[in-house]
Amino acid sequence: MNADLIFPESYKSDGFTNNVTSSQAAEPDPVVRELLQNSLDAAIREAGREQAEVHFTIVRRPVAELPGLAAYRRAFEAAVAQREAKSGSRTHDERAVIERIRGVLSQGEMSVLFCRDNGIGLDHTRMEALLTEGNSDKPTVGAGSYGLGHLTAFAASDLHYVLYAGRRGNGAGGDIGSGRAILAAHKIKQTQYAAEGFWRLPVDVFNLGDSNYPVEAPWLLREDLERIEESGSVVAIVGFNDFREENEQASFEDVCRVAALNFLGAIWQRRMVVHVHDERIGQTETIDAASLEARLRRHMDQQRLPAGMRGWLVGSQGYRAWQTLDEGRVLDRPIDRSVELRFRPLGTDSRVRSRVQVFRDGMWITNDAPELGTGAFSGVRPFDAVVLLRDADPEDHGEFYDLVRNAEGPEHRGLTKYRELSKGEKDRLRGMLQQLAERLKEEAGALDAEDGFTPEGFAVFNADTLREATRVPRPRHQPLGGGEGGTSTTGGTATEAQEHDSSGKRTRRRHQRRAPATGTAVRMGRSIVPRRDTDGMVRRLSARVSIAEDGASSDRFGLRVFIASGSDETCEQPLGPVWQAIRSIRVDGVEFGGDNKMEVEIPRNAESLEIELSEPVSAAGQFEIEVVRRRPKVKG
Repeated sequence: MNADLIFPESYKSDGFTNNVTSSQAAEPDPVVRELLQNSLDAAIREAGREQAEVHFTIVRRPVAELPGLAAYRRAFEAAVAQREAKSGSRTHDERAVIERIRGVLSQGEMSVLFCRDNGIGLDHTRMEALLTEGNSDKPTVGAGSYGLGHLTAFAASDLHYVLYAGRRGNGAGGDIGSGRAILAAHKIKQTQYAAEGFWRLPVDVFNLGDSNYPVEAPWLLREDLERIEESGSVVAIVGFNDFREENEQASFEDVCRVAALNFLGAIWQRRMVVHVHDERIGQTETIDAASLEARLRRHMDQQRLPAGMRGWLVGSQGYRAWQTLDEGRVLDRPIDRSVELRFRPLGTDSRVRSRVQVFRDGMWITNDAPELGTGAFSGVRPFDAVVLLRDADPEDHGEFYDLVRNAEGPEHRGLTKYRELSKGEKDRLRGMLQQLAERLKEEAGALDAEDGFTPEGFAVFNADTLREATRVPRPRHQPLGGGEGGTSTTGGTATEAQEHDSSGKRTRRRHQRRAPATGTAVRMGRSIVPRRDTDGMVRRLSARVSIAEDGASSDRFGLRVFIASGSDETCEQPLGPVWQAIRSIRVDGVEFGGDNKMEVEIPRNAESLEIELSEPVSAAGQFEIEVVRRRPKVKG
């Protein structure tokens, strides 16, 4: 039907590392979780099915089968030529993207990851929401099916190309297909074209209302679409990069792990089944209520995640949550009918940390909700608890369900939007969480004297035990003064560090970069993902921050980047942090300067950050960011 990959005319000049593609990481957890969340919502909430059935299939297919291949090549080569014409205009990141695309296009075959579900399917409205920036079909309450999170899939495609198809049977709309490729703005015969192309019909040859999406799927997706009996959707990540894993077996394991951990509630409740098949290695696994425990057991020794993935559910905690679902008892007096509270005691060892895992509609949300963190239960016998929130009534979810849903972040992981709720909503949500905490304390009971006690001043680790922090006097030569709303961070003069060779012999002295000026640290939540280049060095960081609301409205905020030295005030001669100059920084897609400064001002409501360092740094370093408050001087 003459469908093709069409790049519209545009005056916008995006590069290969534009905000859409560079803001996502090629990590399995966000990619697989987003695909599964969409499938679960589309099947249970919208199609009204008792069980969501999701199929992940990884295959190798000829590159020649790529929909719109000729248009893709033409746009890619034009964009590359345009950048090569400007000497030195391409960044290291752009060169890496270009080489990956060329690598796939030069091969006879490419890997493709398909995700097929039995959800409600797609129509024109839902396809439009899926392909349009700043547009989402997710309702105010409830996860909907497809929202802005679908952009995570592009990180898993070396071609930055994702295809979609949907089926609505019984004459309710038929099939529909489309796709989106994100390259770079380019010129062909003096006409400027956009970075993004869409698999669709030219407007002048299609005359079916306001839609020009093909009413049949791209050929590459038709085999999977034909397997859908009534309704459902297919997503294809072409040029699948195996999440940058070393081998295909590792990416297969990644898909199984993320599904089992993040949706263990839905799988345990028999509301979801996940089938994973990798044709390349001839391996298949079905994750359902019967096999869930065996899959989770494989990851039960995992105590922590890489630094860039902090805040996700680790294997040890996931297995404990399953044990609580399987062995725990249901407590009475929940918040409302949408809440099921399960409890499992863990003995009397005060070193064991209590955990409260929150699931909504079977999907893991957080284990650090306000009022339900590990610090809230230091005086009671340790336990594990699981809060299951379920959309029991589509017309009336229950207030607690609605408040939790509205407080979730864009990935529906953690209550990162809690500060954006109105004061009344915050008060009601906190009150309900406190009510849950009191019910758990009542069930657990206080620690007896012979059980030991929980001393103050714990050092908190991302594991299942605690130990008391050693108290030592702070060295006078490394002052850390207090300040309003936070701690005053060290600044001032440069420091020197001694270098030694492998035998311990002194070689030379190096002069460290001068630290930024002293400032008052701001309370905030943060997560950092260093972007490792092909040479193993880090030149760019992705971060998310959540700055506390306290302070005056006129306050200004400066962001700084440093690498932790690994020493602190317990060391005899502690080393200070190694501060990093910032070449540029983008905040929620908007450029905020940099100019090789140690501190760059950002807005109070900043959330998503892309930071380019002035110099490459070894990926072995522990990257940290901090935000300091700069209060304007009052004249007179």
